Amino acid sequence: MVSEICYVTMYEDHVETAKQIFEQNGYAITVVYTEIHRIAENVKLLVEQGAKVLIARGGVPSLIKQHHSLPIVELRYGFLDFLDPIEKAYAISDKVALLGWYRSIRNFARYSSLLRDNLLYVEFEETTPVDCEPYIEREVRAAAEKGIGVVVGGGGVVRAARRLGLPCVHVDIDRKAFLDAAEEAFYHLQIYEEKERRYETITAILNSVAEGVLALNEQGLIVHSNPLARRIMGIPDENPPLPVEKYLPDGKTLSIIAEGKPISNRFISIGNNRVVLNSDVIRINNRPAGTVIVLQETDSIRNLEKKIRINMVESGHFAKHRFSDIIGVGHFLVSAKKKAGLYAGTDSNVLITGETGTGKEIFAQSIHNESPRRGNPFVAINCAAIPESLLESELFGYVKGSFTGARSEGKVGFFELAHKGTIFLDEIGEISPKVQARLLRVLQEKEIIRVGGDRVVPIDVRIIAATNKNLSSEIAAGCFREDLYYRLCVLSIDLPPLRERKEDIIPTLMEFIARSGFGRRTFTEKAQSILCAQEWRGNVRELNNFAERLCVTCASESIDEREVSEALGIRADTETLYRVLPYGNIHRVDGDYILETLKSNYGNRKETARQLGISSSTLWRRLREIAAPSEADDGDRASLEQKAIIRRRPRAAG
Repeated sequence: MVSEICYVTMYEDHVETAKQIFEQNGYAITVVYTEIHRIAENVKLLVEQGAKVLIARGGVPSLIKQHHSLPIVELRYGFLDFLDPIEKAYAISDKVALLGWYRSIRNFARYSSLLRDNLLYVEFEETTPVDCEPYIEREVRAAAEKGIGVVVGGGGVVRAARRLGLPCVHVDIDRKAFLDAAEEAFYHLQIYEEKERRYETITAILNSVAEGVLALNEQGLIVHSNPLARRIMGIPDENPPLPVEKYLPDGKTLSIIAEGKPISNRFISIGNNRVVLNSDVIRINNRPAGTVIVLQETDSIRNLEKKIRINMVESGHFAKHRFSDIIGVGHFLVSAKKKAGLYAGTDSNVLITGETGTGKEIFAQSIHNESPRRGNPFVAINCAAIPESLLESELFGYVKGSFTGARSEGKVGFFELAHKGTIFLDEIGEISPKVQARLLRVLQEKEIIRVGGDRVVPIDVRIIAATNKNLSSEIAAGCFREDLYYRLCVLSIDLPPLRERKEDIIPTLMEFIARSGFGRRTFTEKAQSILCAQEWRGNVRELNNFAERLCVTCASESIDEREVSEALGIRADTETLYRVLPYGNIHRVDGDYILETLKSNYGNRKETARQLGISSSTLWRRLREIAAPSEADDGDRASLEQKAIIRRRPRAAG
């Protein structure tokens, strides 16, 4: 191995002198002798062994630069370096010639007039390593033919003169010039290593990105490319600058690049690859200096989207419920599940209506999990829970700096997160007219534009919306767009409240208790009657909460009517409980008892219904039945008693 700094000379007698100077001053510099015609291959060998900076003198630097780009420090002559060898030459002959490459020597032209008039001075022309030695020999021979008795010059001149048998004197360089060159070489080594670190860092960055990147110079030649770009375009791994048109067959793209214009998201074909191309102009000191091109394979984009979707699932954007999780055996629920199962096989938008707590989101998740989109994200948003001022940016995302408080890097919206999957918009009836208009465009165009941005982002999303409002009434009141309603309501499901499917109350309650982890529970017949007589305005959600409360407050395995009443907050005596028959069949309750209870409450139907464990509307229907004459009832008595119970509570005395 050689040192990182090497001194290259064509004068063999100079090797030991240079070594001593460098060693005596503590410089780790390798001194290398080379013949002129082998200079290119010898320098290449030095580079392979670790040389990073070279020192040379005379014509050697220009010969090396023809084949290598390493930094080269020139060992500089001073004018005084010539005086002593010239005087030595005149001691031998009065006809002396100075030959070599001296044009770049500082002040040489200024002081050359001080040389003797009979001194022949020959400045060598630029040559190549192959032609250099024959060229030098011809010039030395020409000097001899002119009667020159002694030649003065560097290593190449001395070697040629010796071959021709002509006396010669070598031009040496003083010790200080070697030390100055060594200091400059170590400075260049620091710069070289810093550039190398930066280059390696940039190369590592470019090699690690998921896009193909290549750089063009001002002439349109590829001067750098990362491995992915070389694979996509078929560029050799080790290559000199190559014309980009050889590997980029799209003429329109090449024309735009030649005009110095940027390119954004242009789809082109390169061989069998379908890629997305972006480019921009490289500028140095605000002047165009080339072009950078970024290539993305469409297959890799799809794979990346797949990974993102998997990450969405891991981050919670997934549907966990299936149709098997929906409890109920009644006609209404079975019909709704069957309809939802049919909808799952399509890609049409679905509108689910129903009161709060009827299980709209469970139905939405079940539809997603039975659809072809089940492996992709399920993103659920409660439109009523997000302030109107933020809802638009949350749904569609925003670019950096789009509004005060926005993230500096921008944000991806829910629609982009749900790409290839399903987005569930709960409480859709709560969104403002402005958001309704943007949502309508998304449904029509299948694309979004982030808030504050101008780039169109195509999306592939199925929408399932839900509401507990009557949207027809909202449309009539001017609160909801009719065109948006028809876009959302391609397919519809109406979920009935729990009070309209009382046959599902007990099975659902038993399932909730089983899932609670408190152990098995059973209900007496009278307890079931009370449960089925309730309104359950919170529907399944309220029933689930009640199940949890009941398991905590009731330790016994069999739960009776009194424990149920206490958990429901109903105050009722034994007689009341006795008269309310199984599954809330209010038609079989003793009419006299209903009238007596109503009378004791001075006609207050709400309090009476609460004590009986039924709704006010149910009580009203039963009273109408009691008042109607039939074969089994005494119509006059019922009519009279109904009149009696509507008396108002007597006012207090005084």
